[in-house]
Amino acid sequence: MSTLYEETRHLHHACEAHPVGQRMADGTITAQEWADWLAAFRAAHLVIDPVFPDHLGRVALLNADLSQLPAPRACDASQALASRINNPNAYNAAAYVLHGAHRRGGRVLASTMGRVGFPTTHVVYTQPAEAEAFVKALRGRVELAESARAMFSGLLAVMDDIEAMAQRGSHD
Repeated sequence: MSTLYEETRHLHHACEAHPVGQRMADGTITAQEWADWLAAFRAAHLVIDPVFPDHLGRVALLNADLSQLPAPRACDASQALASRINNPNAYNAAAYVLHGAHRRGGRVLASTMGRVGFPTTHVVYTQPAEAEAFVKALRGRVELAESARAMFSGLLAVMDDIEAMAQRGSHD
């Protein structure tokens, strides 16, 4: 039997291999790029946080992190991503992708981001065991695969926007 992770593994790897993902992993992402990335997470969490238990809420933590960074730039892909989270499968798939990212990759990145002075409180859970159980329960829901792939594709589009802004040297 397939898992949601197996159905989306190639997209996990695509995010890690993206130039923005690589800069996150090696700690060379700029404060502006980190702010833009966290703003995309916030846009999605504004949609899903009201649907799930309070202990999973990330908006306040993302706001705290963003308050220590430059103002995020407008990112069409962030808004497009959030607008596609509009039905139960999309809510659950977004929760799987985002909380999975915070619980796994985010915790790994937290030490790297901390070394370069960037905030990462959004990856800290007051009920980590419950958050982990939540993500694991979603992992078995293969019917969410299409929505999870859309979520990952949306995050890749955000990375593309951030990369394009970096290439242009945009500060708008």
